[in-house]
Amino acid sequence: MRSTQEQNDEFRSPYPRYNVLDKWLSPDWDDQTREVVRRRLEKVPPIRFFSEKEAQTLAAVAERIIPQPERKEGEKIPIVPWIDEKLYEDTRDGYRYEKLPPQRQAWQQGLAGIDETAGMLFKGRRFVDLDAESQDEVLKRVQKGDPPGEIWKQLPSRSFFEHILLKIVVKTYYMHPLAWNEIGYNGPSSPRGHVRIWENGLDPWEAQEEARRR
Repeated sequence: MRSTQEQNDEFRSPYPRYNVLDKWLSPDWDDQTREVVRRRLEKVPPIRFFSEKEAQTLAAVAERIIPQPERKEGEKIPIVPWIDEKLYEDTRDGYRYEKLPPQRQAWQQGLAGIDETAGMLFKGRRFVDLDAESQDEVLKRVQKGDPPGEIWKQLPSRSFFEHILLKIVVKTYYMHPLAWNEIGYNGPSSPRGHVRIWENGLDPWEAQEEARRR
């Protein structure tokens, strides 16, 4: 059994003192970039597409895909509101996987399917009411393509998990500056651009990785 310190070290960012917002007035960002970043920080959209139940289920699912245990509830990177805005505005990616329905229908069916599977595996309980281990079991069944439930006879669970749920949750998380800090990303490369574009090449203004504790 690993100690708490060992677990914390495993997920410790290699950029603990890096803050991408220090670049706010630097040549790295122009006014357009600053406006996009400001909106992500200060103008989180309201929930307008998902029902309250759907939003609760998605929030619980996102917490299992990308846990944020080090952040307090009001400090976590918001994921559900930005996915909700995408669906409310019906902003599409320009393509759709053949076996999947349009994105709005896919999300509604998929979240309902997750709750249905949770209920069938755990005596009628909703996904949000399960402990973390049980939630992971539900998601693993969806990911593997063998979840119980009538909804999954219409919606291929593996495709939904891989091409919609997982991809969009992760992309939404990593569009936020707090996530950029964790991976040492300096935001859009416009207008300065990059010079040292060879493998492992770092420009002087990029984040420098620190050695992990052993």
